[in-house]
Amino acid sequence: MNNVLATIVKTLLNLGISPNTKGYHYLRDVILICVTSEEHITTFSKTLYAKLAEKYHSSECSIERAVRHAIKSGWYRHNEELAGTIFMNTLQSTNDVPTNSVFISTVSEWIRVNYTNMI
Repeated sequence: MNNVLATIVKTLLNLGISPNTKGYHYLRDVILICVTSEEHITTFSKTLYAKLAEKYHSSECSIERAVRHAIKSGWYRHNEELAGTIFMNTLQSTNDVPTNSVFISTVSEWIRVNYTNMI
């Protein structure tokens, strides 16, 4: 589990998501849930926001907004090569900022596929 978390943290940092951004912690946790889930969540579900809202004593709307802010602010600082490897052809152009669901599901699947020995 620690190896999976370390991989998630390294991936988020390389994608430009700063740990001092509130949404960073939410992203880290929701990706961990998706990667380690028995059901192998491949499509994003709003129930994940509800889980985080309960854990952090916040609202689902606040969680969603913070995640969107973290993705958007980090997108302009990300490692181009890694982003290209992870997102491949899921985005229309290199200037496209992925939606919350695309970011979370794509990063989760990429980690699950490439690091299955750690899970």
